[in-house]
Amino acid sequence: MQRASSNDLDSLFSFIAEGLIVFDASGRITAVNPHATLLLDYTSKELMGKELDRAFRVYEGKKLLPLTRRIGATVLQKKRIFTTPKWKTIYFASQSKRIFPVFVSAKPMRMGGHDGGVVVFRDITTEKELTNYRLTTARKLAKLTPLLQKTAMGDFSKRVSISRNEDEFTELFVGLNLMIDDLEELEKTRKEEEQKRLSAVKKVAQEKRRLTERYSHDLEKKVRQQTEEIRRSKAHTETIIENLTVGLIEYDAQHRVVRMNRAAENILGIGRKSVIGKAVHPQDAQKKYWQSLVAVTHPLSADKARVIDKKLLGLAKSGVRAMEVVIQYPIDRELQVITVPLTAEGTGKCIRGSVKVLRDVTRERVIARSKSEFISIAAHQLRTPLSAVKWAMSMIAEGDMGALNDDQRKLLQRGYDTNEKMIALVNDLLNVARIEDGRFGYAFSKNDFGKTIEAVAATSQLAAKEKNVLLRLVKPREAMPPFVYDPDKIALALQNLVDNAIKYTSSGKTITITIKKNGVSAEVAVQDEGVGIPQNQIERLFTKFFRASNVIHMQTSGSGLGLFIVKNIAKRHGGSVHVVSKENEGSIFTLILPLQAGRIPKEDTLSDY
Repeated sequence: MQRASSNDLDSLFSFIAEGLIVFDASGRITAVNPHATLLLDYTSKELMGKELDRAFRVYEGKKLLPLTRRIGATVLQKKRIFTTPKWKTIYFASQSKRIFPVFVSAKPMRMGGHDGGVVVFRDITTEKELTNYRLTTARKLAKLTPLLQKTAMGDFSKRVSISRNEDEFTELFVGLNLMIDDLEELEKTRKEEEQKRLSAVKKVAQEKRRLTERYSHDLEKKVRQQTEEIRRSKAHTETIIENLTVGLIEYDAQHRVVRMNRAAENILGIGRKSVIGKAVHPQDAQKKYWQSLVAVTHPLSADKARVIDKKLLGLAKSGVRAMEVVIQYPIDRELQVITVPLTAEGTGKCIRGSVKVLRDVTRERVIARSKSEFISIAAHQLRTPLSAVKWAMSMIAEGDMGALNDDQRKLLQRGYDTNEKMIALVNDLLNVARIEDGRFGYAFSKNDFGKTIEAVAATSQLAAKEKNVLLRLVKPREAMPPFVYDPDKIALALQNLVDNAIKYTSSGKTITITIKKNGVSAEVAVQDEGVGIPQNQIERLFTKFFRASNVIHMQTSGSGLGLFIVKNIAKRHGGSVHVVSKENEGSIFTLILPLQAGRIPKEDTLSDY
């Protein structure tokens, strides 16, 4: 039996931080380093000379490997490298019967003119435990996805299962269940109201059918039947208008009230007899009980009013206007006011009055705000444990819990980076919730646009360098004069654009940030040489949770919220964001802001509905 005799080789083995065993052509151990004896609970004397495949047991998962599949047999008889199979785990059993997972590799080796082999292995118990913890956490969080999807679609039948043993997720799951209970109750109330409305319409339809059948029996009295039918048809129309669940008010060209239904009376808290035939002017808001009527008649003069994009309501007719007005009398309500002009028959130009349709959207807005609050609460609940994980990982990385080897540091850094991505996702969710609630908190002031852009570019240099991407900043020859904007929000918008460019640009390419003045606007463009965007998906690019099809399968993270936030920041500044892109060639995102503070819209004129 040939023993390894080199003192230099023995000295080298003693410094290797992984288990190492050398065996000869007969499969007997000829050398073993201290780390291997420590892991296997043997002394070197106990291992030396033993047959490798009988010195300790080897498992694949829970199954004990037969001698024909063990290390020595694989390397010496089958002349193959022995390594851990993909998607499986190899376990070693020590002398003290401790079974531990290992990463192992063995191969044939020739030393001193003799054939043999070498085995290198390391204990991956800590890695397996961390992986199991991550999988457990992922499974628990995965429960939320189908539940939230069903809740968003109006299905409140499911709840999160809560373990009897409290953990870091218990409070979050309890809060989710309570929120779903509230949403279910609101949905139940809405359906009851809807059923009442459907019943009223059904009654009207039944009445119409009964009248039609009655008229059809008397063919001999055709003239009287037609006259009666016209009269009844008018009465029927009046009945429908009177029983509408939405308010309806008709005005003539001088804003005199011509007609008002019962629903409008109830919504506005005013009797029709006291206003029909009277003109409504903005100054009439001083009259008792007229405040709400004036607000819907002249919504632009109301304290709280916002314009709604009529396309979102399916209203394409020219001249139709849609607004949302808040009234306080007789109770606080949020009303959707749709104004339809009445034109002279056959002209289409001469206005002879208008009709206003009043729809109480208070409950809808409550439900919408509840959904937004639900997302905000869920994000806040997630941010607390994520921050705790970040703090704990930082302490470990800084050596507070003891020195780390390179493998441990790499693994810890990987977990830290993943946690940072989750924190960024939570922050995006909170920003979206604040935008939708009008709580994003803009602070407009006069600032140096160039310095804001330079700060973002400087912050992004490290990420670009790690990706081996050149990040260039091109400034105008003449400095742009300061103008009014929110520097923090503009920095956030530009950071999102630059982060996306770095994420989707491959190594060795270039990203260019260009600042320029274009007439009465300031522009900053982010041009990359990345994967680009399919042309048929550009229109959806700035919607929530949308990611282009060509990047979904890439190994990159993303929530699909960044560009939605960018668009809303630009809109709040009275500006816009544009994109020009070609798939596989790159994209140019341009953020445009007005230089004149007067072009920044007032908050109450904006609407996301």
